[in-house]
Amino acid sequence: MPPLLEIRNLSKSFGPTHALRGANFLLQAGEIHALVGENGAGKSTLIKILAGAHAMDSGEILLDGKPTVSSSPRAAREQGISTVFQELSLCPNLTVAENILANREPTFLGLVKKKELHRLAEQYLTSFGVQLKPDALVGNLSVAQRQIIEILKAISVRARVLIFDEPTSALDDREAQRLLDLIRSLKRNGTGIIYVSHKLNEVFQVADTITVFRDGEHISTLPRSETRPEEIIQTMVGREITQIYPPRATDTGKEKLRLRGFSNTPQFQDVAFSLREGEILGIAGLTGSGRTEVMQSLFGYRPREEGEIFYRGEPITIHHPAHAIRRRIVYSPEDRKELGLFLQHSVTMNVTSTCLDQCSGVYLMSATKERTLTQGLVDDLSIKVESLQQEVASLSGGNQQKVLLAKCLATRPDVLIVDEPTRGIDIGSKIEIYTLLRKFVRNGCSVIFISSELQELIGLSDRIIVFRKGRVVGELSETITEQALLELMFMHTTGSA
Repeated sequence: MPPLLEIRNLSKSFGPTHALRGANFLLQAGEIHALVGENGAGKSTLIKILAGAHAMDSGEILLDGKPTVSSSPRAAREQGISTVFQELSLCPNLTVAENILANREPTFLGLVKKKELHRLAEQYLTSFGVQLKPDALVGNLSVAQRQIIEILKAISVRARVLIFDEPTSALDDREAQRLLDLIRSLKRNGTGIIYVSHKLNEVFQVADTITVFRDGEHISTLPRSETRPEEIIQTMVGREITQIYPPRATDTGKEKLRLRGFSNTPQFQDVAFSLREGEILGIAGLTGSGRTEVMQSLFGYRPREEGEIFYRGEPITIHHPAHAIRRRIVYSPEDRKELGLFLQHSVTMNVTSTCLDQCSGVYLMSATKERTLTQGLVDDLSIKVESLQQEVASLSGGNQQKVLLAKCLATRPDVLIVDEPTRGIDIGSKIEIYTLLRKFVRNGCSVIFISSELQELIGLSDRIIVFRKGRVVGELSETITEQALLELMFMHTTGSA
């Protein structure tokens, strides 16, 4: 029997940039084949060609041994290839059911049968254990909930080849495990699955085979049982990685920031914690635990009913992000594309958008000051750009995240709040961001670090506080383990450790 899917000598260029160079890939029916590599390695280009979003320059794609071309996303789906993209493709003005069964709604005489539509959607929601109503508006859902709906939409097509592009990037550990269980069940039904992820712990849980791409080329393919995460990382980056997390702070300074009695029912209630000089304070919690809402309220992006903020012992008032920035408190949002960046504008415009006063001349903006400030941050953060005028949308995910950090750092913050700063980026970029944040606090500044990845919380944080159901339920500092974090995240009574 021929492979379910075979890719031979696939090449694709965007102007002078070679995204793929003679790439090869094999997928068997009933196999979970992980595709890994740094941002810019060619993974996204390959899956977009399979999904019909890009046309290849040269090469051959075979399905069941027969040459095929996906001329459009619809053509790809008709051939049995369905993709869950990292960039969600949902319609926020439609319901959950309408999104899951888009263009495949049950009809009678041209009219949608709403009861049947909801019944079918309910079957997929129940199979994943999703507590959402079929008639809920997608625009009102959280990022994690939207990610789940995107996955169910792809599964509902009953594809023979199912491609997942960073499917757990917006999910907490519990939701991610539920998804991995679902993927295993699809495998047992004979579906061929291409699993693209930067989370190697998940890759080694679920994959049968692992292929590494680097700089648009196929580097290696190995059975999961014959390799280790350290070997995969080295193959991905092309060099030996001796240390992922920089050393923790040996000593932190005085208290810099304190929250007391923060409440905005029902999202969070009576939240209190402190932040010290030179400290990276980790924030753990499941999706919906209130961790993001509290930080957005601190930044003035969300309202609060009550609560006090003390900065260096003095009470301060923050009702708007501009107030926070003037106090040198800056927030980097988890959804960089919707809330953090101007994707269709240049790197320079994005970086300088938060500090126009620094780049102003006597009457007008100074192009020289803008260029100097941006170039300095691009160099400091090792952002890979063709020019400072390049559109941010054309950058890789890791470089987009670095532009967002540069935008925050341009304000010269004293307190930097970063919400899921490594979501959907490669291990090399993650290490650079870890190093950057540690370097930032060595100068006496402070970081609040929100993450759903427990390993990076433990590896980077000096201290971790845990949120559950809108409250702080515990703190860990000396010996921090995944088990201790999980016990706090899932326990039924509040306390500290």
